[in-house]
Amino acid sequence: MSTEFDKLHAPLQPFRIKGVEGDIYIQRDDLIHPLVSGNKWRKLQYHILYARQEGKTRLVTFGGAYSNHLLATAAAGAILGLQTAAFLRADEPIDNHYLRAAQLYGMQLIPVSRDEYRQKEELFTRHFGKDNTAYCIAEGGAGAAAWEGVAGIVKALPFSPDYILHASATATTAIGLGKGIQACGYATRVYAVAVLNNVEEQRRLIQEAGLAETVEVLDGYTFGGYAKITDLLMDFVKSAIAQSGILFDPVYTGKALWALRDLALPGRGVFLHTGGSMGLFSEAFLKRL
Repeated sequence: MSTEFDKLHAPLQPFRIKGVEGDIYIQRDDLIHPLVSGNKWRKLQYHILYARQEGKTRLVTFGGAYSNHLLATAAAGAILGLQTAAFLRADEPIDNHYLRAAQLYGMQLIPVSRDEYRQKEELFTRHFGKDNTAYCIAEGGAGAAAWEGVAGIVKALPFSPDYILHASATATTAIGLGKGIQACGYATRVYAVAVLNNVEEQRRLIQEAGLAETVEVLDGYTFGGYAKITDLLMDFVKSAIAQSGILFDPVYTGKALWALRDLALPGRGVFLHTGGSMGLFSEAFLKRL
């Protein structure tokens, strides 16, 4: 798909920091765009392609107050000339740097209660059912279109790695990587590091996708749950940034990087940087810097 994002580069480069041993490369998807980065763009790109093919001019999606997906959708829409709207999961008024940035890019935010939020199809139909220009994207960009975009990571690699390791919250990226590996005929193993307490759900989705032999979900690296961190983890993230010059956030990539160090996997591996570094600058984490 040809877009303005083709001008940007996501290099694969050797990766070395203290304590992380082995023949390891890092896929710098965080460099695709400051906000439409990592797996956020990979998941969006085919949704946007299909929206354009259908003549749609408005992207409508769903997310929480700290959603990298909402921000990426807003920025991508502005860059590519598409209007954007999102149903925001919020039982009370919320204001933060994620939402302000999304609105700066022109996104219409529609706050709904958590109960309403569970009825996503009904919400879209009620608000946009008569709008023939609207294209609905699932929360986080999930679905077959997202898998197609993520599979492109594997297809672009210059070699067949022994493993790919990444942070995982919904298994969408893991499934896309697995499908890319199958398409290429590689024997690569995917290690999806669960960053929230939904390991069994992720494993079920991977099983349903027929990828249980290719993708393994790793438990034990949530540090207490989604967006939960410890001083030890924060110190590790700060050290990794100082040593590498690469921003890692403590919610996703920092936890995956901890797992990479912990596991010391054999062979030639790729650490997938899934972007989302904006999370590092949330107020709660800035206090720990």
